[in-house]
Amino acid sequence: MGAGQSVPTDEKPKVVKIDRSDIPDAYKAVGVSDDVVRRVNQESSPGRDKKVEALATELVASQQENRQLREQMQQLTALQRRYATGQNVPAAETPEDVEEKKRIFEETVQRVEKQFFSYRRENACGDNEKEIVECLNKNKGKVLNCKALKPAYDTCIADFRNQVLAEAK
Repeated sequence: MGAGQSVPTDEKPKVVKIDRSDIPDAYKAVGVSDDVVRRVNQESSPGRDKKVEALATELVASQQENRQLREQMQQLTALQRRYATGQNVPAAETPEDVEEKKRIFEETVQRVEKQFFSYRRENACGDNEKEIVECLNKNKGKVLNCKALKPAYDTCIADFRNQVLAEAK
């Protein structure tokens, strides 16, 4: 049913040729907005590549550091389990010595977790975000009314990123 119409009968594809002289002058000039030009230039700028490389290097270093810390934590936990079950406890150690070492180990674990695993950066641009959200809530359906707040937010983000990169060096 209808299969005869959906199967092409001729094997040659249809070709359309357009000469430049056939195109009206109105379609020969193509306009590109400043935003598009800026985005293309930013993506190909060498400074951006350096920033991306710096961030990638920083990410790899922090991942490696976290991996090493996790391995140390696993080793310490395994060591603690061995001592807790009584394996490989030297005869010269008293139970008080073992308890003291356990306490020191627990304090070290807590200090490492506090120092490395619970660190979070504050939201440096939180005020800008709140201001934008409030503006959007007040102007439902009128996003362009809040357009003036975006440059300040972008500047805040760029400054914060530069600060983080400067601290990493």
